[in-house]
Amino acid sequence: MTSRMIILTGLILGLFSAWPTAATPPYTAIIIESGSPYFVPKSVTVSTGSPIKWENPTAAEHTVTHTGCLEDGDQCAFDSGLVLPNGTFALPGLAPGRYPYICRIHPIMRGVITVTDSSVPSQL
Repeated sequence: MTSRMIILTGLILGLFSAWPTAATPPYTAIIIESGSPYFVPKSVTVSTGSPIKWENPTAAEHTVTHTGCLEDGDQCAFDSGLVLPNGTFALPGLAPGRYPYICRIHPIMRGVITVTDSSVPSQL
């Protein structure tokens, strides 16, 4: 086998291994912004078990914190800790329910995730 054939074979195999499958569903992306509405989209609806990923392209640190973490007696579904500039925070999925969240550093920043049993996600 020539070196060109080896390289071509490697590229083809790499394309197929990166192809999304049922085992690796695409994630719902939420972008953290410096201005209103701060989380884009501000509200998302996903199906049970769908991965969600927040991306922070801003120059500031932020958090993605379920408001249940802040209220006595409520269950905390997620808390990212600091999401550094150019960093990300991902969840593999959530159980059905409504999950309001904020940035603990900048409490004006608010969003909502609604998780349904439906298999068709939507963004508002």
